[in-house]
Parts: sequence; structure tokens; C-alpha cells
Amino acid sequence: MRHFPFMFAALALAGCSQAAPGEATATPSAPATVATTNATVEPVPGAAAPSLNERPVADSSSDCGADKAKAFIGRQDRPTTRADLAKLIGHDRIRWLGPDDAMTMDFSPERLNVMLDAQKRTITGVRCG
Repeated sequence: MRHFPFMFAALALAGCSQAAPGEATATPSAPATVATTNATVEPVPGAAAPSLNERPVADSSSDCGADKAKAFIGRQDRPTTRADLAKLIGHDRIRWLGPDDAMTMDFSPERLNVMLDAQKRTITGVRCG
């Protein structure tokens, strides 16, 4: 029973060997498939490569409603404030973030991030992402 793994390995390797010249193989092999693409990637002259720590920037603060939400900076974080903000920007894809809150690093240009201070839970800033 100790030699069973070695016998199994020998049988597996024997199946991988090629037939001698002039011998027919037992199973025909399928033609190889090669993936091709016409896309080429060229660097932009004079552009620096983005850092791994850089966050993408939304094209416009209107993608998530940040331009409208700026009016809420300085207001207290209350249920009525949250409801009013969602109504003003027209969606509820809002992430409320305190300075010590955990957050995912995924970027969503449609989501509004609302930054809050730690003590009074006052809105200190807004941005898409």
C-alpha cells in the first residue's frame, strides 16, 4: 500500500508520453486555440503612470450629485438631513463616512461620499466615489 502513490504517478506519466515515430496515437488531439486581439496599448507621451495609491477621480461632481450636496456642508448628520440630501440629489447611493469608519476601496462614480467629523457628526465634505 506504501507504493500506491508511486504507481499512480508512474501511470499518469506514462499517459503523457508521446508515441514513437510511425505509431498512431490512441486519441486524436484537438487543434490548439489561440486568442488574438487587435488592441494595442501605447503610453501617452509625457504622462506619468498612476500610482497604486491614487484614487480615480470622477469626470464631474454632477455624476453623483456632489455639486448639489455641497449645500449640506456644515449641517449635522441627522435622519432628516440624510432624507433631505437623498431627495435633493435624486438617489440613495450615499456613503456616510466618519474619520475612523472603515470603507471599501471600490470606486463608484455614481455614489456620493459624505465625510463627517468625529465629534459633532457634522458634514465636512462631499465627493463622488
